Amino acid sequence: MNKIALILLCSLVTMASRIIPQFISGLDRMPRIIKKAMLLLPTAALGSLIFPLALTDFGSAWYAGLGGVVIAFIAGIKRRSMIVSIVLALVITLLLLLI
Repeated sequence: MNKIALILLCSLVTMASRIIPQFISGLDRMPRIIKKAMLLLPTAALGSLIFPLALTDFGSAWYAGLGGVVIAFIAGIKRRSMIVSIVLALVITLLLLLI
């Protein structure tokens, strides 16, 4: 499979996981845990795409990517805004790369 087809296929899968939960009729009548899982599905799909790259993209400084992911996770758990999580992850990753 050539690279263009692979990129298109990956983008279709990612878009589907983001779009489908928004158009499921009866989502408001489902049990609360299923409703929450369906709404979190796009975030989970994106995380599964980003996490392996965060560990392999920096070569020998793999700890920088892992540090950014961990900080973003902690900020997300503490219910900070998405912007705060992203900025904290970028700052920690940059600092770990400079050390």
